Amino acid sequence: YISHVPGEGGGETPAPPTGEAGQYDPQGVTWTLGNKAYDCTSEGTQSQTGTVNGEQVNNMLKLGTSSLTGDATLHVAAGTKKLGFYCVAWKNKKAQVKFSVGGNEITTIEPTSNVGASGNPPYTITLADSDYYEVQLPSGTTDIKVETLDPANGRVIFIGLKAITE
Repeated sequence: YISHVPGEGGGETPAPPTGEAGQYDPQGVTWTLGNKAYDCTSEGTQSQTGTVNGEQVNNMLKLGTSSLTGDATLHVAAGTKKLGFYCVAWKNKKAQVKFSVGGNEITTIEPTSNVGASGNPPYTITLADSDYYEVQLPSGTTDIKVETLDPANGRVIFIGLKAITE
């Protein structure tokens, strides 16, 4: 029995159930757009939005064009240990994305091509578990440069960037 009188009974009120809303929004990560980089602040058909696994997402980060590489600098709080995110390459392309801290490469990933990453936004993307990545960050990292490497295969979309502190 839990009393409805304050100060008696079962302790804290349970939190309301949370749904899937927002799971693909950035969490603890902001960025500065570099060369050929686009997000929800970009103009017109370059504003990066879409539907991801049935959820409306209004803050994706796209790097590159059909013939040019792209880059951006991600910003996280000191104490962030890993960067978690979904990333897909453009339809029928094989991209490479390099992650650097302080000019030193920490890793390169090769995101899988996704049929929904094509044309102009809004995109309709279906993500798989294999599209999720975690990048271990050096201690004290606050800025991470991300860049595509091959001009002919340089378009990628980042979804749900998350700073992981544990």
